[in-house]
This record gives sequence, C-alpha cells and structure tokens, in this order.
Amino acid sequence: MSARRPEHLTDNAAKTDAARAPGLSLRAYRILSPALAAAAPLAAPFFPKLREGLRGRVGLDERIQAAAAAVQGCVWFHVTSVGEYEQARPLIAALRDRPLRAPLVVTHFSPSGRHFAEKRPCADLHEYLPLDRAPAMERLVRLWRPRLLVFVKFDCWPNQVLAAARAGVPVVLMAGSLRPGSARLRPYAKPLYRDLFDRFAHLGVCTEEDRRRFVEDLGVHCPVSVTGDTRAEQVILRWEAAQAGPTAAALRRLGGRLLILGSTWPPDEKLWLPVLARLRAGHPDVRVVLTPHEPSPARLAQLERVLAADGLRTRRLSEVVAADTAGADAADVVLTDSIGQLAEIYRAGHLAYVGGSFTTGVHNTMEPAVAGLPVLFGPVIDNAEEAGELVRRGAGQVVRTPEQALSAADRLLGDPAAMALASAAARAVVLAQRGATARSLAVLEPLLSAP
Repeated sequence: MSARRPEHLTDNAAKTDAARAPGLSLRAYRILSPALAAAAPLAAPFFPKLREGLRGRVGLDERIQAAAAAVQGCVWFHVTSVGEYEQARPLIAALRDRPLRAPLVVTHFSPSGRHFAEKRPCADLHEYLPLDRAPAMERLVRLWRPRLLVFVKFDCWPNQVLAAARAGVPVVLMAGSLRPGSARLRPYAKPLYRDLFDRFAHLGVCTEEDRRRFVEDLGVHCPVSVTGDTRAEQVILRWEAAQAGPTAAALRRLGGRLLILGSTWPPDEKLWLPVLARLRAGHPDVRVVLTPHEPSPARLAQLERVLAADGLRTRRLSEVVAADTAGADAADVVLTDSIGQLAEIYRAGHLAYVGGSFTTGVHNTMEPAVAGLPVLFGPVIDNAEEAGELVRRGAGQVVRTPEQALSAADRLLGDPAAMALASAAARAVVLAQRGATARSLAVLEPLLSAP
C-alpha cells in the first residue's frame, strides 16, 4: 500500500457511474444539508451527546489540515460509535499486517465512539467527522486524498459519499446492515439511499437477510456480498483463546444451574426482581448471577435490600470467588461487584438475559451466545442484528413484562430438550461469522491494489 495518491484517482477515464450527477433525492439533501448542519447548535442544549460532539469539533478544520501531510493516500474508515469501531478494528489490524502500507485513518461521528477509541486506538489518526456539508467533505477529501473509503455498518453520509465518488475514491461498506422496518426502506427514503449505495464499489453485509434487503427491498444495483460481522468473529477468537478462570470455576462450585442477568439497568432489574423468588421456587437448583451495568456500592446495597425483602440470600461475587468450597453455596443470588467479569461469568451459565434493551439498546448478546446460552432481552434490539438473528433461530426471545420473563425462563429451564436446541442455535449464530475478516479483506484488497 503506497502512501502516495494512486494514479487511478485522477484518471477520469477510470471513474465509474459512482460520479454521475445526483438524483432528485440526493439533490434535495444537498440543498437542505447546510440548514441541517446549522440547526445542530440550536438543538445541542436539548441533546447532551450532540452538545459534546459539537464541542469536540471545535478546531476540527485546523486539525484536518494539520494532519493532511501525514495521512495522504490513506485508507479511511468511518464509524459512528463504539459498536462500529469494534467491527472496524479487526480489518484495520489485518491491513497493518499486509506488506503494502498506507496511513490508516478512522473518523468518528459519536463522542462516545471517539472517547472509546482514545483509550483503544488502532489507526494512525482518530478524528471527528465534520458535519455533513458538501464544502467540508470536499475539502477533507481534497486534503487527505484517500485511496479508499470504508463505511462500517450503516452510518453513510451523503455529502461524504458524493465527495469521495467525485474524486474517484472507491467507497465500500463492510459489516453492513439493513434491518427489517428500517427508515431507509420507507417510500420517501428509498430513492435517496438507492442512489447513494449505487455509488459504492461494493457492499459487504452481515447476513443473507441483509443482502436480500439491500438487493430486493432497497433495489441497489452495485455488487453486494455476505462478508459477515467482523466483531462477531472477534468474539469467537477471544472465546477460543481464553481459559476459564477463577470466576467461572467459583460459580461452577455453587452447583446447579445459573441464570445470568448481564449488564442490567434499573428497568431490567424491575423486569426480574419481582419474579426471582418464584423462579427459584419452581427450579430450586437455579441460582442467579446479577451483574449491574454500573455496580456501584450504593446500587449493590439497594439490590441486596430488595432481594432480602423477598427472602433471597445474596453474596457478592468477590466473596464467592474467595470462599472455599464449603462456604461458597450460601447464595440464591450472586451480585457482581466489579466490571470486566461478564464474559467469564457467561462461561459458567446456562441461560442469559442481556440488559440495556429497555433503554438505548441491548448490550452484547454475542458473548452469552458463543458460550451456548439461550438469550433473553427486552424490546429494544434494533441496534444489534445478532439479537434479531437469535430470535429468528429460536435462540433468543424478547420479554417485556415480569410474567413474560418468568414464563420464558420457566419454559427453558423446565425442558432440557428445548434448552439444548436453543443453546446449539445460539452458538451457531455466532460461529456462522467465522471468516468474516478474511472475506472482508477479499473485497478490500483488489480496490487497494488497483492501478
């Protein structure tokens, strides 16, 4: 990968239909986009993340220009937030291992994604993406002169795509997703997104269902292939490389079966706390491991009081890990009192509920699934394609009320055959993504080596 700008980016004869004039919907967007960008500061007082993102963009024009000499000829990844960055990281790491070198750049839209990357950088430059105004995007492309623009999952900004396409920069989508009921499939939006995606050199998508929606429902004509979810493949590799540690061993010493309530917020706990005593009464061998998303001392103490009022014995996970075999079983509910333990906790589990699915969106469902746990969650799962896939394969279930949660857990815990089928299906959903990084690289490399 040479760092200089490849000749094909300045050869008009080599430019494709990607640089054709925008259709009516894209033209309308370009006309409206300055007003949309100008409205952002007016809306910022009401949206903390937007306000933080605008603060992070102060001085962005100067930073983009200052970085230009070091990043010209780059492979440019754009991600919106943490999940998309996690999908990009395996590809960026694989490109670093290739003999040809070019600068690797990641732009972020969300402040949470930007802050996450600050602690876990993987590229030569991490920076905010400008708001989607045509002059800003054209200036960025002119200064950085990228050789390839890679979007991850779905955060594709029209002026950014048009600026790259007009400069002859190939544009691709990796780990792409188009969920059922997406706003992009609505009649008013389809013409814009069809026109936008038809400017891409290739769409690499997570599942066959995603491919069908892009091709049949959205009607794109550019190449679309199932390359898989690179983040899911990383979950597989971490699972296979890790050893069961002292936490999993201590939980197994408790005996019986474990229901893991993972990364819970108060709405998730309101779903389960009213029915845990009844669940234990129906399945006396079942214990619960409750892992709050934020296990502060005050939160843990509050949970202990509520559980004790229902006659449930609690112990902190740190105590269980430290206890000897004789004293380790005096708990109906184990409260996780530190962070970073959940992946190992799932190794000891039998059934999982994943939190976040009553607020901004379900947390990581792949970690319990790769451990062979059927997965329950609340209704907000549109942020995680794998959660929908778990539901379609009979390995996951949405629960909205305490009675539904109790019924779902009772059905699986009371039917070993159903539990075994759901367990195998859950693991298969994740294992199907093995090879996603290699398949994605097979799409990228011909574009990087084009004359």
